[in-house]
Amino acid sequence: MKVKCSECGKEYQLKSDEKPSDFQCTCGGELKPEKQALPENEPLNKPDKPSSGSIFNDWKKQYLILITAFILVFLVIAFDGAVVFEDLVVTNVTAPSSGVGGNEITLNTTIKNNGFLSSGGFNVTFQLTPEQSSNNSIFLGKIRVSNLGGGETMQPDPTFTIPTNVTPGNYYIRVVIDSNKEISESNENNNEMYSSTKITIK
Repeated sequence: MKVKCSECGKEYQLKSDEKPSDFQCTCGGELKPEKQALPENEPLNKPDKPSSGSIFNDWKKQYLILITAFILVFLVIAFDGAVVFEDLVVTNVTAPSSGVGGNEITLNTTIKNNGFLSSGGFNVTFQLTPEQSSNNSIFLGKIRVSNLGGGETMQPDPTFTIPTNVTPGNYYIRVVIDSNKEISESNENNNEMYSSTKITIK
């Protein structure tokens, strides 16, 4: 420890276990610990004071967040979520006039996402039904759609083989979009459609 005489200014070096009060200068002056000078490049720490500019910027950010949240809530309420969230629908399915068990048929189909957000992946299932009902439906096949953007339309027009064990007769084509319920939609009650005419299976 460095000490300094309060009278003549003479400096001494004491050991770590020695106290300045146990010694005195040769001139009789009192020894006091020498004050450590601060490095030139290290100014005294001062408490940070928020500038008026930063306060204004924080207020502006909060205001923008509040306005954005208000607009989103308004859209959800005004449009019942249909414009904001995904809404997958089948807009068209056309049945061929006839088909034969064991042979292929192509189904002209149009699907759409009426929502604003992209859907992500989902399945579309195709069936034969004697009436416009899911009762007694016969599975034809399904396709996988990797994504359907907001407002986008797709025409997959898949081709399937008619099962050989189908009883000859007239059938509607039933199409169910998001058949595995993978997508949370604004409207879950518009995910299926039937062809307007029947296909005759021979």
